[in-house]
Amino acid sequence: MKRSIFTMVTAMATITALNAAEPMVDKAKLQEIKAANKVLQNPTLHLIDAIEKPGSYFLKLEARSPRGSQLLTAFLDKQTGELHIGTGYEKDGKPIFFPKDAKIIKEGVSFSYGKGSKEIYLVTDPECPYCSKFEKAAQGKLDAYRVHVILFPLSFHKKAPAMAEWIMQGKDDAERKERFEQVMLHGSAKYQALIKDDKKPFVYSPAVKQSIDRSSKAFMELSARGTPAIFDANFEPLPIETLLEAGKKKENP
Repeated sequence: MKRSIFTMVTAMATITALNAAEPMVDKAKLQEIKAANKVLQNPTLHLIDAIEKPGSYFLKLEARSPRGSQLLTAFLDKQTGELHIGTGYEKDGKPIFFPKDAKIIKEGVSFSYGKGSKEIYLVTDPECPYCSKFEKAAQGKLDAYRVHVILFPLSFHKKAPAMAEWIMQGKDDAERKERFEQVMLHGSAKYQALIKDDKKPFVYSPAVKQSIDRSSKAFMELSARGTPAIFDANFEPLPIETLLEAGKKKENP
């Protein structure tokens, strides 16, 4: 569903690349940083990584809650130990972002399809009506792409986990894509056979649980804010309208 999953202050229009001369700190230094401010010792706040800057450390944090996880950035003053959580800005006003971890994103791919020369990453929820609408509109318009699908069942879609389980039980990418299309394009309800008690939360099989956990991390790493969401090969947001319009032009040169 096209709605915010977390309330975050971000500016996605322009991304400032971090200077290669600013090194990532090692694990020992991460422990020192964590000890420098009491907030960083909160068990719901996980320090993932840090980049050393002249007067501060630029931190990548994961805030965990029963509703899910959220990536945050923060700055720790080296001299005072003061912690400032939020977006940082360069002198010219451009926001500072942590470089995205390609490994986390690629490991979160549920299945891939297409033989196009360009890669895109599609974050989607099998119960999301907007995702279904996108799939129908995208038919025949993504031939230029290799599409990497990241299944991300939203917490308020109660049938989505069973849908994802049924899709992921396909033996390979081709079968998973076929099942995905049965759900998204044709409204298949075959997944319902997996629901043992519709009054209790659905329980994934161990293998699919691992896959969904990886997809959740990819969702977070991409800073996706809802579904459907599309990103290019550099993990930058790609407007759906732009993608569909480009495919339409190829259909009608």
